[in-house]
Amino acid sequence: FCTPSPCLVRTKFGRVGKKRLACHRSLLGLMLGYVRRGAVRGALSTVRVANIGSPARPPPLVQPAPAVQGRRIDLRGLSTGNRPSKASKESWSFAAEIVGNASLAGKGIRITAGEVLKVIDLAASYAACVHAGHPTCTTLAFDHVELLVPILHGDLLHLDSRVANVGNTSIVVQVVGRKWDLLTRQWIYTLEAFVTFVALGPDKRPTIVPTLETGSEEEEELRAFLQARSLLNEQYEAEQIAMQQPGALDKFTPDAVNKGHNEYVRMKDTTLMLRKNFLPRALNHLGTVFGGDLLEWMDSAAVACASHFTRNPHMITIAMDRVFFHKPIRPTDVLELKAVVAYSRRHCINVEVQVDVLTPPFADKSDEKLAINRSHRGRFHVLSLSEAGYKQPVGIGLSVQDEEERLRYAKASHAFNFWRNQQDTAKSFNRGMYGDGVSHAPWGVQLLS
Repeated sequence: FCTPSPCLVRTKFGRVGKKRLACHRSLLGLMLGYVRRGAVRGALSTVRVANIGSPARPPPLVQPAPAVQGRRIDLRGLSTGNRPSKASKESWSFAAEIVGNASLAGKGIRITAGEVLKVIDLAASYAACVHAGHPTCTTLAFDHVELLVPILHGDLLHLDSRVANVGNTSIVVQVVGRKWDLLTRQWIYTLEAFVTFVALGPDKRPTIVPTLETGSEEEEELRAFLQARSLLNEQYEAEQIAMQQPGALDKFTPDAVNKGHNEYVRMKDTTLMLRKNFLPRALNHLGTVFGGDLLEWMDSAAVACASHFTRNPHMITIAMDRVFFHKPIRPTDVLELKAVVAYSRRHCINVEVQVDVLTPPFADKSDEKLAINRSHRGRFHVLSLSEAGYKQPVGIGLSVQDEEERLRYAKASHAFNFWRNQQDTAKSFNRGMYGDGVSHAPWGVQLLS
């Protein structure tokens, strides 16, 4: 210990100054000793209290860096080898809604396909979140959606959804839709869709999802169908890329259905350009723009593009293929949409829609210029109708002149013929067994019984 001494007062001599320095060092050592002993006592008391029964400290939200084990990456302590599993029936759910505008009910007016896509996205996302075990699943792609029966304003639409297949971080959800027919008092099979989601962790990055248990023969057949569909998608993408090689389109000519018209419109003259940004009311719980609102906007642009090409206001979307979501949309982003007629048949028009994200400089401090990134793309099949609601020939040909237009036309033609030739494999899986008069899908009936 350091006691008071005359050296603290007498500061004119060097000898006394050394004693003061030694005194200060003793005080510093004494203080550090008290701090160490107090820390040890605090740690021991914490252990005693924890042993009595107080809750342990929760783990931090920020997890350690993923550990690499060979070719497997351990994400947040969950490797691909010890993943939990869930049955498909655990994720089954349904959504029922009166779609469209109630004031237009009973007038035989169709609703737009975009409104139906919003309901599909909501129903599918719930099943994906139930399987993942948390509410942070974002839409990645719509593989194929086909509206088999017209859906009118005021119709009661029932959607069954379940997880059909999973990857490491992705979840594929099957959605089957029916509408209630007032005349026959039966449910009519209306649509089927396969939607892919990606599960996100607390850091908004992809995270591992539980594996899927198949408990019935029907679920095994569905998984086999999705695997076959995946192989077809890979083949389709490879053929589409091969068409971009030099000389691949030297012998290409437009289809015979595009010949013999009295009027032709050049492809670039059918281009429709839109630009907008979304208000905060369109945001989802992740803070990004809801994918259903984006699909509705893309659908309305495709219908408008087809109407401008045909000069027919009675156009409606009947199918949608391969819509991908490449980038989330923030409230500060400006979206630029480009829709162009890429292919024309006798009654149907294929419209290619591309959405780019324009990030202003004030939203991205790292870049002083306007950043342009590809966000969404897809193909919409628009049907030409008469005023009475019957199919009507388009009657207008599509003129292809430069190399860019030839490539776009060739890809759209290849997409139409590819999936038509693979119809036996690529068609909707359960279309034959989903008959009228059934209130729920067969797997829904099994779960309710």
